[in-house]
Amino acid sequence: MVERFFRYITVYLRDGRFASVRELESSITTFMALRNTQPTRYVWNVKGEKFLNKIQRAREVLQAVQAVQDK
Repeated sequence: MVERFFRYITVYLRDGRFASVRELESSITTFMALRNTQPTRYVWNVKGEKFLNKIQRAREVLQAVQAVQDK
């Protein structure tokens, strides 16, 4: 869900030309206002076991990378 949010805001801001930080902030505020006019509820549809397995695989990869770096 967070990844989608950042994808949407990136697409929204990508074509913009901002002369100042204030203009960028204003554009972000506008994006949030538009997005909040029709909020959608996030529905979690991943089984807990599948999610935990994914976390375990990520830990194993991280440990393998750290082991290589420690050598």
